[in-house]
Amino acid sequence: MPSGRPAIPLLLAIALVGAHATTAPGAPDPLLTAHCVVCHGQSDPQSGFAIASLSEPNLADTERWRKALEYVEAGVMPPPGTSVLPPPERRRLVALLQDGLLKAEGRSPFPSAPPRRLNNRELANSVRDVLLIEDVGTHQPFADLVGDTLHDGFDTNGDALGMSQFHLEQYITAFRRVLDATIFDGPLPPSRHYSVATADMRMTSLSQTQRAERANRTATSIDFLDPRLRVYFSNFERTPATGRYRVKIRATGKDRGVYDSSETGIYDGDPIRLAVHLGDRRRVFELPDEVPVEIELEEWIAEGTRLELSYPTDGLRFRGNGNFKFQFSIAHDHILKTDQELHAAVLGDRLPKAPQRTAGNPRHWSHWTERWQGPRPRLFDAEIEGPLFDSWPPMRQTALLGNSPSAEDATSILLPIARRAWRRTVEAAELEPFATMVAAKAAEPGLANTAVAALKEGIVGILASPSFLLVNTGQGTAADRFATKLSYFLRGTIPDERLRKAAESDSLATFGSVRAEVSRQLGSGGAEEFLREFPVAWLELDRINFMAPDPDRYPFYTRKSLSEDMVSEVLRFFRHVVENDLPVTELLAADYTFLNADLARVYGVEGVPQDSRLRNHTFTDGRRGGLLGMGAFLTLTADTLSTSPIHRAVFVLEKFLGIHPAPPPPNVEITEPDIRQAKTIKEVLASHVADPTCASCHQAIDSYGYAFENFGPTGAWRDAYSAHIALKPSRQQLLEFEERDRLRVAQGLPPAHRPWELPPIPVDASATFPSGAEYRNISDYREHLLSPENRERFVRCFIEKLLMYANGAEPGASPALDRIFERSARSGHRIVDTIAAVVDSSLFRDDLPQ
Repeated sequence: MPSGRPAIPLLLAIALVGAHATTAPGAPDPLLTAHCVVCHGQSDPQSGFAIASLSEPNLADTERWRKALEYVEAGVMPPPGTSVLPPPERRRLVALLQDGLLKAEGRSPFPSAPPRRLNNRELANSVRDVLLIEDVGTHQPFADLVGDTLHDGFDTNGDALGMSQFHLEQYITAFRRVLDATIFDGPLPPSRHYSVATADMRMTSLSQTQRAERANRTATSIDFLDPRLRVYFSNFERTPATGRYRVKIRATGKDRGVYDSSETGIYDGDPIRLAVHLGDRRRVFELPDEVPVEIELEEWIAEGTRLELSYPTDGLRFRGNGNFKFQFSIAHDHILKTDQELHAAVLGDRLPKAPQRTAGNPRHWSHWTERWQGPRPRLFDAEIEGPLFDSWPPMRQTALLGNSPSAEDATSILLPIARRAWRRTVEAAELEPFATMVAAKAAEPGLANTAVAALKEGIVGILASPSFLLVNTGQGTAADRFATKLSYFLRGTIPDERLRKAAESDSLATFGSVRAEVSRQLGSGGAEEFLREFPVAWLELDRINFMAPDPDRYPFYTRKSLSEDMVSEVLRFFRHVVENDLPVTELLAADYTFLNADLARVYGVEGVPQDSRLRNHTFTDGRRGGLLGMGAFLTLTADTLSTSPIHRAVFVLEKFLGIHPAPPPPNVEITEPDIRQAKTIKEVLASHVADPTCASCHQAIDSYGYAFENFGPTGAWRDAYSAHIALKPSRQQLLEFEERDRLRVAQGLPPAHRPWELPPIPVDASATFPSGAEYRNISDYREHLLSPENRERFVRCFIEKLLMYANGAEPGASPALDRIFERSARSGHRIVDTIAAVVDSSLFRDDLPQ
């Protein structure tokens, strides 16, 4: 077999199938005889691997079997040029692989959804809903929890969500903080009215040293000049007591459209906004232009919360190095152009007083701060009243404890709380330990309200119990478990009463009823958590800036916070496919996406309205559309200074086709090839493929990534490389060349040649797949990826990702996967039907046979 053969583990898995499928030990399957024995059946087999040494598959071999299945289905094995495997024989080999996997994994002791703890996201949502409150609190009680470990982007993986004593101690502290802001055991806090004048509005600082406030201020107003800073109220720095507060802020939007949007980076079509921050809670308001308006909000705010205001914008960073202060020079340019008398007057007043470093620079930003007319919020004054209560104790407290709680009634008080927290029917006897604890706590001296304080500790005990902190433990009835799992899948929280009753009454016993429930939640806003968290996890969108494009070379990406737009594009597109119940394959096959003006600039699209709103746009050139043409995918899989066909290929294989390329063998020493003469990324990678150690993997992977070479690190189209790919200079290299040039010029020599300063090199985005199919460009590539075989692989991969998100574990091989696929196929793989098929399967329900 030539050097382009698949990696040894792949061949091992293929041969294992033959050993398993034969009727006599040691008698290879005819398929192996025809396609593998020639290289691995003789006395001196290639790579030291002999088919005769194989045994029946077992759990230890399942990963190799799974790799084999992926590569055979994708046409990677056997390698082109070595053997031709006709479609009927390929299907037979796939069936053998599937059969071997099923028999190996059928002995697995693990359920499809192993027990795990709630992740931090689910924990906060669940505590909120158990306590019947809007969120866990503005005092950020969960801020100190240990962060969740992700597995392939998912925060639901059972192996990554371990539990320790430290976790439990943190949880108990957090629960007490939440309850202290929810349940009162002291006297009614007094209410006050706070009048916040302009003079009481202070701007935060980015510097530890005391500096003059950078804000245009009058006796009656203060303007936001630096969007990085926030305004706080000096006479209301932190909330004095927990309760409901009524906040009124008088503000307006100023000078939208005075300067050209190409200068400010703020589109005339976007309103000026004002954000109110209360811990993690954020409320954003649009301000009318030049008309003072009163913003009013009522919020339950925890004691110690700092109320702050900000100007949310991704503009005002175009000049200089992106620091906002350089934008002030726009005022100079505008006034010089429109009012030369004012220009002369300002300079006549400023330059004589200016420091020496700025006196000779009339355009310097520091001379023009007071004349700035960029778009901004203007604040006038504010009023705060609170804490306010509808009753005492507050209704949110009586909803939990009743009107006159006592320690003697602990069992009846805690019973509905435990039922919500433990997500099942709870017997009174189960709460006896908690009632005993409440009684002991109530007997302690020195408590302001002994019953209420004791009951709070009882609730902490309920929340700190395994029945709350762990899921998939097998507790409760099958209906309880199904309602719980479905609720965490779609909503990331405990099931509500309606869903529990539906499950208990067998109203969700059929596929049709499950589909109706899934559709209802997806369409009613009940599945916002799924619509946001699943695509982020599946596509690992949280890693988009792990190797962000270099800010010096791609300033627009950094200064306009393009990563946020790119992630929003994916989420908006995914929501569109779900809300319109389009086929799953639309995620790849679509010829459209959702653009705003910033994304349109990167994608080279003209005629898009100049604002930040995402709108549907159809492409006609075959290059973009769907997930494959989105900046999130293209940036996430690029490096800081260049692109990476390998990263993009692996992403396509793993996220879209369900193929997981094996990493380099740990015991193989990989030597870096000589790439000094390489001019393109393809030439660099060709040097790797020439190394037999690397060839087997790279030949199976690289062709899936070359098609994207026309897309640069930010996803912008390019027809040529602008510089020598292999020798992109670092900043240190640039400094070294500058120092070398200084010495050469001093000696009368010309500057040194920079090896990266070469003429543009045309991009070659063509390649040949391991199956032998060729493509010339991204359009051909997209057609190949949308072949019937690959569409099927994509749907199956999507199903597996849904199960990973729902179960917290790889689904493995199971006939149930085929049944899910078949059910999905009946509707043309419409996405709601596919999600419902997953929910109604034995891999989701635990009351159905596998």
